[in-house]
Amino acid sequence: MNKASKRWNMLRNSVLERTRREVIEPFDPLYLIFLGTSVFYLIGFGQLSLAQQPTEYSVLAAIMIFAIATAGLALPFLTGAVLTLRAADRKLERLQRG
Repeated sequence: MNKASKRWNMLRNSVLERTRREVIEPFDPLYLIFLGTSVFYLIGFGQLSLAQQPTEYSVLAAIMIFAIATAGLALPFLTGAVLTLRAADRKLERLQRG
């Protein structure tokens, strides 16, 4: 098998870099969203589990419980998205290196 030409390698690297810029980088805020959602869920869950609950719930408490439950439901989806994004990023890095 013939060795790839210098021009082919340059073209390949530029295509991989452009793919990374256009596909992976726009989803970089997903990492921060995942981190924020995880922290919010853990703090809220800890507060609900450890704090003594009042006998009467207020509207604010209901909103907080709903927000914590929503964060808990979003975590599996965000985890899958972040893991897929990281795997694709690593695959592109590996392809660029060699």
